[in-house]
Amino acid sequence: MTYTKGAYVFIKRGDGSVLTAGQVQRRRPDGRYKVRKAGTNQVVTVPPGCLEQHPQTAWAQAGEVQQ
Repeated sequence: MTYTKGAYVFIKRGDGSVLTAGQVQRRRPDGRYKVRKAGTNQVVTVPPGCLEQHPQTAWAQAGEVQQ
């Protein structure tokens, strides 16, 4: 599966458990993705097999309550 810029994804560990969530920044020529981790400005490079589509379309802002 390919992910577009801005897509919200789960970043998964090798065993399939979810590590954290993030937002796709771009796809690299080698097929890996640059993903900004939720709640931080940290960008990590992740292979496509470690990503899964996230049901959200936006992160909550500070002080916002999610229903």
